[in-house]
Amino acid sequence: MVATPAAVVPATLYADEETLLAELAPDGQLRRQVLLALGFNRDFQLAGLRVLEARALYGVSDADRSPTLNVGLERDRQHFDNAAADERYGQDLSVTSLGVSDFELDFFGRVKNLSEAARHDYLATTLGQQAARRTLLIEIVRAYLLEQQAGARQADARRIAEARQGLLRMAQEQQREGALSADDVALSRGEVLRAQRQLQAAIAEHSRAAQALALLSGYGADWTAAPPVSDAALALAPSTPGWLVDLPSQRLLERFDVRQSEESLKAANANVGAARAAFFPAIRLSTGIGVASDSLGHLLNAGSGAWLFSPQVTLPLLDGGRSQANLDLAEVRRQIAVANYQKTVQAAFREVADVLTRRQQVLERLHSETDLHDLAQEQARRLSFAVAAGGADRGLLLTSTIRLAQAELAWRQSRYDALFNCLDIYRVLSGTDAAAPQSHPDTGASS
Repeated sequence: MVATPAAVVPATLYADEETLLAELAPDGQLRRQVLLALGFNRDFQLAGLRVLEARALYGVSDADRSPTLNVGLERDRQHFDNAAADERYGQDLSVTSLGVSDFELDFFGRVKNLSEAARHDYLATTLGQQAARRTLLIEIVRAYLLEQQAGARQADARRIAEARQGLLRMAQEQQREGALSADDVALSRGEVLRAQRQLQAAIAEHSRAAQALALLSGYGADWTAAPPVSDAALALAPSTPGWLVDLPSQRLLERFDVRQSEESLKAANANVGAARAAFFPAIRLSTGIGVASDSLGHLLNAGSGAWLFSPQVTLPLLDGGRSQANLDLAEVRRQIAVANYQKTVQAAFREVADVLTRRQQVLERLHSETDLHDLAQEQARRLSFAVAAGGADRGLLLTSTIRLAQAELAWRQSRYDALFNCLDIYRVLSGTDAAAPQSHPDTGASS
């Protein structure tokens, strides 16, 4: 039976994935939306189906190592119109047999190596699915955070536009009283127009972010029900995860993509062994036991037994260089697999170095923006008290509100940048600390 895409939808998450989603949204709603998004994403469905395909291919290849037992029933009738010829050459034969047909005795390891290559290909495909699954989950969370960030930016832009509108109304009142010139009012009106333009841009950005999130999740999850990013998650962004401290570099070799390249290299090595075995004789065996008679009714009579033992040895002598070309091809593919493995390891170290360097820059900016935000917040608080006591003009309070909204905009951006950097750290170390949430079919080796 062919598996449907629903058959490869994950029913659970890794422990570290559960922790990540719980920190972002403790109520569990984000977790439910992410699971739905994984189930509806076509790329993940294809990755799961490729695993099923590789598992089936491994099953086919592994079955070649065992003999196939066949049962057969055959009836041959041959007659001639000429009575003399029919008496001499005519025949009526019924045969029933049970036996093994064309089984290769794998003395030189050709079939074993082919089976090993298929097994490692299957394991590599499984690890590739896990890597794709983790990458997809991170991209879904990233898209969710971008949508949340765009929504918060839209709210800040709206607050700034409303404050600008309030300042314009005050300027118009002062103009009517003769306290402001028309140029001052025009300047205030220009600020309102700029704020409205920024608000429209923020609304469009939020719409694009929401559309990108829906597209990534295959339109299968209702993201309007997803909770906003918790303040606790934003507050945790600058902190360094405990497991990241003194992380040994050898742990990078546990990444899904590195282990996938390693399994592909093992498969290439096995294919070289199979190509070398092709230079040795191929020994095949057909055997059978059964009964034969000139009629179906006499098959079980005494003396109707029959048996077959047919060994066959084939040694390639002249094949036009095919065996050598196959060996050369397998050797080149092994060298390609070695190069790919080395490239994957180098990329893993480079990605980690880049992300950690970026983290230092992000944290420095976050600290700076936090100080500016706290300063603007304190100024707005003092002005609010002054206005309430009648010691300051309300226009100064609106101006302070605008400065505070702008400071909050930059501060929130830096906090989200730190959160995105945490996601990048999680991505580049993907697989180094994960345990499979569900068991995989037995392949004779651990993945």
